[in-house]
Amino acid sequence: MDTNNLISQVPHDFPLPLPTLGSIGGSQAKLLLVEYEGSFYQPGSTPLDRYARWDVCEDLAQQLKVKCLESKAGKRAHMTETEILQQYYDRLLNTGWTSPPEAKWIFLRVAALLAWPAGIEFNKET
Repeated sequence: MDTNNLISQVPHDFPLPLPTLGSIGGSQAKLLLVEYEGSFYQPGSTPLDRYARWDVCEDLAQQLKVKCLESKAGKRAHMTETEILQQYYDRLLNTGWTSPPEAKWIFLRVAALLAWPAGIEFNKET
């Protein structure tokens, strides 16, 4: 698959990465940027970088969809769909695998895949 096809798969609502902090020697102020195909981006936010992050997050969403369905049919049958989503969302935040905006996107995606209400308390991400 060519690069443009990969990049076009990233949904417009997928979050941009959090700003990257860094330092470069010298006395004048500097801005950290990366060049990609003639344009400049913050480190980690080139179109290919965004595709790579989205691919990981989409894979997590697909795996969590299955886990939520298994939980609802099994040991968490007594819980509401929102409670199940909330429990997995809180756990994902604690892993540090994603940024809080990515975790929010993942669980909005999981809720959409399952056609479950997305009544998660996202303010827990801070």
